[in-house]
Amino acid sequence: MKRYFILLASGAVFLLAACTPVETPEITYNPGDLRFSGDTALAIETDFVTRFPNRDSGEPNNLLAAEWLADRLKAAGLNCHIDAWEFVNFSRVIPLHNAVCILPGGSDQEIVLTAHHDQAPMTVQGADNDGSGISILVQLAEIFASEGTPPYTLVFVFADAEEYGNAGTARYLDTHPDPEEILAAVSLDNIGKELYTGLEMDPRGRFRGYGPVWLQRVAQEAARAASDLRVPTMFPVFAQALFQAVPLAFMDEGPFVEDGIPSFGFAGTYPAELGPLHQETYHSPHDTLEYQSAESLGQAGLVTEALVRQLLKMDEFPRVAGPYLYFEASATTLRGLPLTLIFLIPIGLFLASAFLVDRRSLLEKTRAWSSALPHFLSLWLPLAASVVVLYLLVAVGLLDKFTYYFATTKHPVQTQPRWLAIIIWIVALGLMFALGRRLAARFGPSVQTASHAAIRSLAFLVIGLAALFVFLTNPFSLVFFLPLFFWLLIRGRRGAAFLLDLLFFLLGGVQLFVLIYFFGFMTLHIGLYILWYLLMMFAIPMVHPAAAVAITGILGAGLSLVVRPPRRLSS
Repeated sequence: MKRYFILLASGAVFLLAACTPVETPEITYNPGDLRFSGDTALAIETDFVTRFPNRDSGEPNNLLAAEWLADRLKAAGLNCHIDAWEFVNFSRVIPLHNAVCILPGGSDQEIVLTAHHDQAPMTVQGADNDGSGISILVQLAEIFASEGTPPYTLVFVFADAEEYGNAGTARYLDTHPDPEEILAAVSLDNIGKELYTGLEMDPRGRFRGYGPVWLQRVAQEAARAASDLRVPTMFPVFAQALFQAVPLAFMDEGPFVEDGIPSFGFAGTYPAELGPLHQETYHSPHDTLEYQSAESLGQAGLVTEALVRQLLKMDEFPRVAGPYLYFEASATTLRGLPLTLIFLIPIGLFLASAFLVDRRSLLEKTRAWSSALPHFLSLWLPLAASVVVLYLLVAVGLLDKFTYYFATTKHPVQTQPRWLAIIIWIVALGLMFALGRRLAARFGPSVQTASHAAIRSLAFLVIGLAALFVFLTNPFSLVFFLPLFFWLLIRGRRGAAFLLDLLFFLLGGVQLFVLIYFFGFMTLHIGLYILWYLLMMFAIPMVHPAAAVAITGILGAGLSLVVRPPRRLSS
């Protein structure tokens, strides 16, 4: 026990020593220059959302809203244009429209501000989401345009299809002549409700990446310099780890972060007791002007203006982002080699387990793996092939096609499963399992069954290789591998004792249950319909095919531990 305590203490000291201090940014802008008005923003928002209700992507008011924004800021002296394109959503071709307004600066390098003019289809006015962000961008564009030529070019992107995978900002980057010229980007969404008491910064990438600490610290210190502004908050360490493990952006900073551009999104925060009211008025017909506040708009607008004015004063814009953990109490970050070593620990343990659970020589172990391989393949290949079945169901029209994932919470598609497609998929999976088991029984090794030690050894070799793949793509996702060590306790028990093995198998999959609860009940608020959503994630494919191979490999390895190997059929 003393030895383990010394190891833990040594590890804690190593982590503390490995943390790097984060310097407080120097603030050089003049807070007296701030001009943003919450009353003006509320007037702009009122005009916008009452002129253009029902402006979700593909609707007539969507284009009209984009044109109105471009015309208004052209009159203020900006160079504006409408970028029109199409994408596939729910198997329909949808016309999309970004309104992009540019205030040329002394440098071609850009600072981008973005808000989305589309709305969730379940809303009518879409006031907070995102009429609030639109009103702030319009006023800021007019303020800076009235001050002459800024040091850097300011770009105001009124994006379409934020509700469908941040498609508008992804389009802006895809068509940008040189994204390296973008110094920083900030998105604004859900920031005008009267119930908001603060601002938070969301630095999640769309599928990868995490926005930098330095940009968030600049935002905080720029707000503090004005003394009477709400200082935006960063996510706590636990949330940083979770959101880097599951990099899925719900705001328009996502594509910028994914492309390595310093970025984050501003959103409003509220007291816990007002959570039910926020959910009732989010992505619903209740998202109306009734709940908007000049004070909340004013605070969000002033903080954003302070940040932009400070960025315009800066000479250096680092491209250092995640993975990292930022400890606000000590103003330090853990990143680089020390963090990498932490990520490598579970990989090493999984691969070591593959050798230690079976103490035979390497040659004997290799032979044992070959005896267990048909058993594993009979469980993994049907799972992998079932993903291909999902692709085919999309191709023939039994499942919807999407250019991007459907990120809109509370959308009816999340609670209206395509039952015919699900039944076909389940039947196909069952038939493939039956075929795989029969082939394993016929063409497996001459022994009737592989030893359980060999099966465990092979299973943890597969998990270790999958962990190595995850490490190379998104190291933070390795946090979800840790419960898999429960599978080392599976012993191939029989009779009533098999229930103990089953318990360890379920404990190994606890990360899946956590994700189902987090996204199904807390984030998307669709309950167990999250299972349908997860199926669609593979079908779109929102889950990359290579990741699908790794995921099904892990699941196949786990099943191989609790499912008995097939007995060889006589020829």
